[in-house]
Amino acid sequence: MKRRHTALLASTAAVLSVAATACHGGSSAKGGGSDSTTDVASTVLTHVLESNLDDPHTILHAGPVGTAPIPAGTTEAGKLTAQPFDGIPKVGAVFFSVGGVVSAHYCTGSVVHSPSGNVIVTAGHCVHNTLFGGWQDHIVFVPGYHDDIAPYGMWVATKAYVDSKWVASEDQDADIAFLDVRKVGGGSQTLESITGANKFTEKPGYENKISVVSYPLTAAKPVGCQASTAKFSDTQLELACGGLPDGASGSPFMASGDKLVGILGGYEQGGNSPDVSYSIYFSSRIASIFKAATGG
Repeated sequence: MKRRHTALLASTAAVLSVAATACHGGSSAKGGGSDSTTDVASTVLTHVLESNLDDPHTILHAGPVGTAPIPAGTTEAGKLTAQPFDGIPKVGAVFFSVGGVVSAHYCTGSVVHSPSGNVIVTAGHCVHNTLFGGWQDHIVFVPGYHDDIAPYGMWVATKAYVDSKWVASEDQDADIAFLDVRKVGGGSQTLESITGANKFTEKPGYENKISVVSYPLTAAKPVGCQASTAKFSDTQLELACGGLPDGASGSPFMASGDKLVGILGGYEQGGNSPDVSYSIYFSSRIASIFKAATGG
């Protein structure tokens, strides 16, 4: 079965080749574990993504923020499809930084409420992926991104918190990562104080009316739709909304405005169909990773 992320390899092969080599080499140079530790319960694996506080360069520029609400989506022949729009502050595109330059975006991320105000969530395979050489050590989050505009600045990922099962075996029920971030250029404001945040919700139930915002691979704008989740298995949610292709991984499932009840990933790293997407279920184990990332 074709995983959703595999098309990304073909479409951005040159960029990924550079990134994977750099990330794999970086991890090896660090001793493959000198900066990675597990907690006592062997559930959470932490990994330092940025060893030097160097700000990347980019062609992105300041500009207006998106103001439109998340679209409801369009329905044709009984199938719901996401619609393009200018985005919302607390969801953004996840970019590679290759050779100190912010390049193509390849995943989606969301600001998640935390005491530090500087934590985002995305899919585990966007952060550690054996297909691309392991750890992706050069990640930049751009909240509210659209049309080469970074309305809330760029934020470099500095530390990752992932499920040890994901790193060990890419367990489809552990496909999630939380990232500490810092603002390029510095400043005293936290990310959350600028953009707002979604609130992680442990055991949210399987059926939720949600909004989803996703960044299709290299697209200039995000897409959004409003739909409902359903139970795929005890450990997975499913969502029927088309138009969430490669690059949508990590997209937040948002219920009641700011409740984070899922992120696109999980089964087949998001699914093998353009019409149905998946998320891991936020179990107590996943909640323990969130708490490790936020000091909860």
